[in-house]
Amino acid sequence: MFATTSMIAAIPRACVPPHDTYPFCDRTLPQAKRVDDLINRLTLDEKPTLLIARESPKGNVSRLGIPEYDWGANCIHGVQSRCSPDGVCPTSYPNPNALGATFNRTVWKTMGNQMGVELRSLWLQGVGEDHASNLPHLGLDCWSPNIGIVRDPRWGRNLETPSEDPLVCGTFGTDVTVGLQNGEDKRYLQAVVTLKHFDANSLEGNWGPDGKITRHSVDANISTYDLFSTYLPAFKQSVIEGNAKGVMCSYNAVNGVPSCANKWLLGDILRKSWNFTGYVTSDSGAVQDILQHHHYTDDWPHTVSAAIKAGCDVESANWPPGHAYATGGPYIKYLPGAVNAGLVSMADLDAALRHALNMRFELGLFDPIEDQP
Repeated sequence: MFATTSMIAAIPRACVPPHDTYPFCDRTLPQAKRVDDLINRLTLDEKPTLLIARESPKGNVSRLGIPEYDWGANCIHGVQSRCSPDGVCPTSYPNPNALGATFNRTVWKTMGNQMGVELRSLWLQGVGEDHASNLPHLGLDCWSPNIGIVRDPRWGRNLETPSEDPLVCGTFGTDVTVGLQNGEDKRYLQAVVTLKHFDANSLEGNWGPDGKITRHSVDANISTYDLFSTYLPAFKQSVIEGNAKGVMCSYNAVNGVPSCANKWLLGDILRKSWNFTGYVTSDSGAVQDILQHHHYTDDWPHTVSAAIKAGCDVESANWPPGHAYATGGPYIKYLPGAVNAGLVSMADLDAALRHALNMRFELGLFDPIEDQP
């Protein structure tokens, strides 16, 4: 089934007249050249706006005809959106702890594929998230699956993950990834998974004798053996076998280094060792946690620089003030100044842009929609 005219009109598009003559709109060019052409046309102040999740209508550069893009629809057990204009709602599947108990890889892969189809359909119809913030239309990346290791019933998010076993979590993550990302049109990604929460995230409430240890401040002290035998394998399997295109760095620190400023995790392990080619986003507000809760840096310019240099491409931030989960937006506020001050290089900023924009190109968002499913 291909897009209808009414659907095509429902969402904003890049590369439509009069903004269709740029080289980044030329489908005959290699994608790398198209992405680089777009990056080279952006000003320093415009670049961070393309690295912000959950602040539509951000993610847009109107002078180039680049529309907003809302990263991060949740799809833990189905697309968590409002219903379509004609009243058709996305499928709600059992929670992943129940799905994991089936040990049924066909079920996992089929569910992933159906979620991908429904996400793209709802996106085409301009449907937004079912959330109090009332954000506009969905993007095409799911902030799921959650393949964290469930070892403690006090976590509070146990229902989101399939197992306490790294192999089950990795196999579930791989099958959901393959199903969701690979659609009927082999030219494009159907949707993008975002594996979460990388890594060792298993604390949700207020812990400790004074109740002040939270998911935003906890430092997970884990031996190298436990990291490589328990907490890294599910992500490794989903990236290498499933070709997952998205990873979310978590609120917590790992052995003293916040996950979203952890160059060892995001650079050495994820990109160099596992050859990850996708994008990394922070959990909502996790970049702020680097300074405010972990006290890993001394000020905002050094905070955003640490995140970008570590490999946190997209910052999940900036729900509208006064709405649930409002988290600010350090990338927009402080990255231009950090570049001008020499705290982070333009090359590092452009690398983050390249990772993020590659996803939007691989989804077909810069190509004509008329012949896309």
